[in-house]
Amino acid sequence: MYSSREKLRFSNMTLDSEDVYQKPGWGRKQFLVLFVCSLLFMAVGVGIGFGVGRNHSNQEIPTASGAEKETATSPPSGSHAVDTILRNINKENIKANLRNYTSRPRMSGTSGGYELVQVLYNSWKSFGIDEVKVAPYDVLMSYPNRTNPNRVQLLTSSGDLVFQSALFEPALDSLSNNSEIIPPFNAFAAAGISEGDLVYVNYGRIEDFRYLTLNKSIDLKGKTLIARYGKIFRGDKVKNAQRYNASGIIMYTDPSDFNRGNTTYPNSWWMPPSGLQRGTVGSDGDYLTPLYPATDYAYRMDESEVLQLKIPAQPISYGDAQHFLSEMAGEEAPPDWRGDLPITYKLGPGFSNSSLRIRLEVNNFEEKRTVENVIGYIKGKTEPDRYILMGNHHDAWVFGAIDPLSGTAVLSELVRVFGDMLKSGTRPDRTIVFCAWGAEEHGLIGSTEWVEEYMKVLYERAVAYLNVDYAVDYNYVLYAGTSPLLQDSLYEATKLVPNPDSSSSAKTLYDAWKARDSSDGAEPSVYYSLGSGSDMATFYQRAGVPSIDMWFTYDENKWDILSYPVYHSAYETVYLYENFIDPDYTYTATMAQLWGVLAWNIANEDILKYDVRRYATAITTFINSLKKTFGEKWAKQNVNIGALESAAQNLTAEAATFYDKVHHMRSSSSAASVLQNRMINDRLTQFERAFIDCEGLPGRPMYKHVMFAPSMYDSYSDNSFPGIVDTMNEIEHQHAVEKWAVLKQQVSIATFTIQSAANTLKDIGL
Repeated sequence: MYSSREKLRFSNMTLDSEDVYQKPGWGRKQFLVLFVCSLLFMAVGVGIGFGVGRNHSNQEIPTASGAEKETATSPPSGSHAVDTILRNINKENIKANLRNYTSRPRMSGTSGGYELVQVLYNSWKSFGIDEVKVAPYDVLMSYPNRTNPNRVQLLTSSGDLVFQSALFEPALDSLSNNSEIIPPFNAFAAAGISEGDLVYVNYGRIEDFRYLTLNKSIDLKGKTLIARYGKIFRGDKVKNAQRYNASGIIMYTDPSDFNRGNTTYPNSWWMPPSGLQRGTVGSDGDYLTPLYPATDYAYRMDESEVLQLKIPAQPISYGDAQHFLSEMAGEEAPPDWRGDLPITYKLGPGFSNSSLRIRLEVNNFEEKRTVENVIGYIKGKTEPDRYILMGNHHDAWVFGAIDPLSGTAVLSELVRVFGDMLKSGTRPDRTIVFCAWGAEEHGLIGSTEWVEEYMKVLYERAVAYLNVDYAVDYNYVLYAGTSPLLQDSLYEATKLVPNPDSSSSAKTLYDAWKARDSSDGAEPSVYYSLGSGSDMATFYQRAGVPSIDMWFTYDENKWDILSYPVYHSAYETVYLYENFIDPDYTYTATMAQLWGVLAWNIANEDILKYDVRRYATAITTFINSLKKTFGEKWAKQNVNIGALESAAQNLTAEAATFYDKVHHMRSSSSAASVLQNRMINDRLTQFERAFIDCEGLPGRPMYKHVMFAPSMYDSYSDNSFPGIVDTMNEIEHQHAVEKWAVLKQQVSIATFTIQSAANTLKDIGL
C-alpha cells in the first residue's frame, strides 16, 4: 500500500458516537488505512483477440457448490460461471507468479519495475483477453542517493562520531542479500541537514504535539524530532513537525508495534532489530500536474512551487533508534508513550550528556521518470459502456511479497481464468477492466493520473472499483472497507466462496468471516472510511465510483500490532510469505476466488445489488454522533443542524421507497425491460456521485466526497462529514473562532448534498 499506505485499519463500519474524530490505528479496531487490498477495476475495452493460454497444473480449489467440471463445449453462464471461477483458480500458478514477481526489487522508475510491467503485459496478452495496454505517465519521482545514503548520527560537541544509523538493512538471508535493494529513505522528504537537540514526539500525531507544547511547554522550533511509526500516515507526522517549526524528523518502528515474538525474521514473521519501514511522505498523484493527468501535452509546474515538505525526514530501525533514545534527557515519557525497547523513554530535549548532539542528513533527489500502468479489457456483450474495474499496484519498495505482489499474483491468475472463460464462449454483460498500477508506493501516482485522464468517462460509466492492494498479510480473517452501496454485493460473493480454513465447521467464507469478525453477530464487520491508503482513493474520493478494498489479515485480539511486522522492509520476501504468511497459498487462492466472483456478479446482474438504505442509515448515525459531540456548541452559534437532520430524514424515506421499487422489480414474475433495468442501475451508480462536491473540501480541492474523505490530520483515515469534522477540530484545538463561518457553510453544503442525493432516487427528481 501506498508507500505510505501502511494499511491502517479502522474500527467497524459502525460509527462510535463517542469519537467523532476517528482515530485510526493499524489495528483492526482503528484501521484506517487501512485495509488494504482488493481493488477490482473496469474500463473500456475493444477488439476481441484470442491468444495462447498458459498451461497450469491440475491442482484445484474446492468449490462451494461442488459442481462437476465444465467442458469447453458447454460454455458456463450464471451460477455455472461462478463455479468455473471457483474451480479454475490454481494455487500453483499464483505461487509461480509470486516467485517470479518477487525475484528482484520492483520500485517504479527502476529497471526492476519496468521489467515487471513487460512481464505483466506479455502474460496478460497470452491469456486471450480482448486487449492489453501500457499507460505511461511522465511524473516527478523521489529516490535516495546510493553513493551518499541518508544517515542519522550521534556526535560529540567536537564532531566525533559516537554512533551512526545503518546505511542499508543488513542481509539476514540470501534473498535480502541483493545489490538492487535501495537504501532507507522516505520518498519526497526534503534533502537537508538537521542538527541539535532531540525531542521524542510519540507517534507524531497532532495531539502528541499539543501535549508537548501546551502541557510540557517544550519549544520544538529548530529541534530534531523522533517519532514511532504508526497510528497516522507518516507524511502527516512530517507535516506536523514542519507545522511546529522543527528542523527534521526521524521515524522508527518500535517493537511494541512490530515485534511481539521471541524470535524475528528469518525465524518468524516479526520485524528484526535491523528492519525499517520505507514509505512516501508526499501527497497523492503527480506533483507537477495537480488535478490533471501527466500527459505529454500537460502543463507542468515548477518543482519549487509544488513540493510542500521543506524539512528532512528519515526512517531507521528500532535497533538503531535505541542508541539515540537511550541517551535522551528530560522528563520520563507518559506511560502510553512508552514502547518496548529496554530503555527509559524520555521526552528531551537533548541528551543526558550535554556534549552530545543529533545530526540527520538526507540526500534524496527528485527526478522526472516514466511510470507505467498495465490495463487489460474484456468487453461486455450487452453493456460494453459500463465498467467493473479490478485494481492492484505492481510497484514495491523492495521485494514486496505481501505488499503488493501477493495481490498482483492473484490478479494475473484471474486474467488467465477470465481469458479461458472468454475463449470458451463466456463473456460478461458489462466490461471488466484489469488494472495493475505503477508508482502507488510513491503516492498513488499511476492510478491517480489514469483516473484524471479518464475522469469524464469514469464519472458517467464506472459501476464499481474493486481494490486488492495485497491479498494476504496473515491467514486468519477477511478484512474489508467498502462504500455502503457495495456491502451487500461483497456479502453475497463471500457466501459463494468456500471457507479456506479446513479445520473450521463454517462452510463458506461468509460464515467464517462472521464468526471471527462481527460487531453484532448479525453480519460481518466492514468499515466505510476507505481513506487514501491505496488506489481506490482517487476512484472514490474524486470520481465517486463505489469502491471496495479487501485482504486477509491476522487476529487483532491475539496481536495488538499496527500492521504486519516487516512492512516495507527488505525482509518482505517470498520466503517470509511461504513460511509465515500463507504457506500453502490457500488464503491467497481464496482471495482470487472472492475477487473474481465479486467482479463477475457485478458485471452480470440484471439489477445491481446496491442497497441505498445502508447509505441513509450511515448518514443518520453520523449526524446523531455530530449532535452528541457538538450539539451544545452548535446551538450557541446558531448552526442549522435541523436542516441537516431534515435532509437525512428525506433521504431515509426516499431510500426506502426506492428499495421497495427495486425489490418489486426483482421479484416480479414479468421481466423488466433492458431499458428499465438500465435506468435503475444508472441511478444506483450515480447515487454515489451525488456526494461529490466539485469544489472540494476547504483548502483541499483534491478531496471531493462530502461524506467520506481523508482526515486533514491523517491521510490514511477518513472522517465522516470531513469538512465539518476537520473545521470543528480547528475551532476546538486551534482556537480558530473565525472558522465558525466555514463550519456553517460546511453544514449547509452537507445538507444540500444529502437532499440532492435523495432527489436522485426519485423518478423525476426536479
